[in-house]
Amino acid sequence: MNEPSPNLFNESAGSAHNETERLKSLAETALLDTPPEEGFDRITRLAQKLFGVSSASVSLIAEDRQFLKSVAGTLDVNSPRKASFCTHTIMTPDTLVVEDAGEDDRFSSNPYVLGIPNIRFYAGQPLQGPGGHNIGTLCISDQQPRTFNGEQEKVLRDLAAVVQREINVRTDLQNGARIQHAHLPESAPSLPGYRVTAAFRPAGELSGDFYDWDLVQGRFRFTLADVMGKGTGPAILAATVRAGLRANANLDPAGAFAAVSTELTCNLERTDSFVTAFHGDLDPDTGTVSYSDAGHGLAHYLPAGGRPIRLPTSSGPLGIFPGMQWHTESLTLGPGDALMIPSDGVLELVNDDLEELAHVLAQLSSADDPRDFIDRLSSEAVTGADDTTVLILRRNELTVGLDGL
Repeated sequence: MNEPSPNLFNESAGSAHNETERLKSLAETALLDTPPEEGFDRITRLAQKLFGVSSASVSLIAEDRQFLKSVAGTLDVNSPRKASFCTHTIMTPDTLVVEDAGEDDRFSSNPYVLGIPNIRFYAGQPLQGPGGHNIGTLCISDQQPRTFNGEQEKVLRDLAAVVQREINVRTDLQNGARIQHAHLPESAPSLPGYRVTAAFRPAGELSGDFYDWDLVQGRFRFTLADVMGKGTGPAILAATVRAGLRANANLDPAGAFAAVSTELTCNLERTDSFVTAFHGDLDPDTGTVSYSDAGHGLAHYLPAGGRPIRLPTSSGPLGIFPGMQWHTESLTLGPGDALMIPSDGVLELVNDDLEELAHVLAQLSSADDPRDFIDRLSSEAVTGADDTTVLILRRNELTVGLDGL
């Protein structure tokens, strides 16, 4: 049996400083107080069955409480940390085994031994957060004393390794999502006479959608793109497309697509993926927008007081065929006109109805905050949506002062 450290704030929690770092590590996983997830529940169910115990759980140790991210059995999801067996487990890198808590001086007076859930047997394996800090355990417990041999410890460690991978994946996704959001423009550059807004709502942690904008020699360059698929791969490709378009800002929109497609064709072929995109260039003085549509086909021009007009695509998506060419088209935004580019996630929210999409975009163009509008639309949708993104460029209406009357 492995002896836990007699000092509660020792080893991985070893000092107030290390405990602060440990709690920071736990927070970075974003798992505390989250609902059950099948990836964890599958392991606790398996552990309960393999070892024939009353309970198995994934426990996270917060500042003053224990939270069970997953539990197979009847244990409380939240309980005081000071009485938790798992508090002792995180003080050691090894498996903690208590074969008979009633006969163990460390636990014989524990309230969870003397009262419900009347623990007699316990075994726990530490789990780590970012930085290698012990943040919790995979543990099993029972109301009857029992022996626990080396082979059983190995099985528990193997199961804990699966849980650890789940934690690592989720942490990586959280970090990736933070990086992805950091690369999205926070606000539009100063563009007198125009209002530029956007909404971005990923289906999961990472998105294959992105929008971007920048001022290039007095002209406003903007992009909305959608990489087929969800998750890490599309998110990486989206970042690559964004970087490629920025690197080719000296070219017209069609030329930029051709350059990026040449660079990406091999990568897209290997991943069986493609990218639809709308890339535009606004001359603020004239309102003229030069643009190219690579298989996106969802951009709409909304004339002031009129109905939205869907803009045709000029060619296929990036990455479909080597040597594909695109065309640069143009339109002029007059006072009160708007250009709206949604991703196909918005189309899914209206059940792939293009007429309804035009109606929604007309409402969205004048919304104070497109993010609130998209969130409300998503909550009302019958089915779950893909990554959902929209970019809106509106030219302000002319105002006439009293001296002009």
